[in-house]
Amino acid sequence: MIGVIGAGGHAKVITDILQASFTNTKLVFFSRNPHCSHPFFQKFNHVDDHKATIRRLSEHIVQWHVAIGDLDIRKEKVHMLEQLQYELLTAIHPATTLAPSCQIGDGSAVMAGCIVNSDTVIGQGCIINTGSIIDHDCRIDPFVNIGPGCRLAGGVTIGEGTELGTGAIVIPNVTIGKNCIIGAGSVVIRHIPDGSRAVGVPAQRID
Repeated sequence: MIGVIGAGGHAKVITDILQASFTNTKLVFFSRNPHCSHPFFQKFNHVDDHKATIRRLSEHIVQWHVAIGDLDIRKEKVHMLEQLQYELLTAIHPATTLAPSCQIGDGSAVMAGCIVNSDTVIGQGCIINTGSIIDHDCRIDPFVNIGPGCRLAGGVTIGEGTELGTGAIVIPNVTIGKNCIIGAGSVVIRHIPDGSRAVGVPAQRID
């Protein structure tokens, strides 16, 4: 059995990945409001995500995945599971292309249609959304959210807690710092410091 924390839109995509990857494995969902779960999840077991409940049911669960898009909550839940010494599952859709030399951190999610090329390292708890391309030798720190259809050229570094909006492009060897927000469709052609918001073509800081 796999324990999934979260029951929103992101969790729907994770559900599709897990069902495609583990056809005979049952899923149980943990969320803040188990009595108001979306109809999508009604065919699954659904309970509250309190730590006590998680510990009570843990003996039946082999692996865990945090299916929450909000990076702060995601990080909190991942660290809770680590403290409890539960095994984090990395969710990778079968319809992805991963170079043999790339590394994907525990608890990360790689959606359908993604390409991750040689010697790229993706940290713990990251979200690589549908159809994104990450080229060779990139470094993606923990708890980064890369939006659908993003394009990262070779040698790009993305700091912890940063979010790239849908369709953002980053040219080779650029570094984007920690806790940044890059707007949808932006083209990043120069380094972005920690804590910045940047939008446009080319991307400009707006903070």
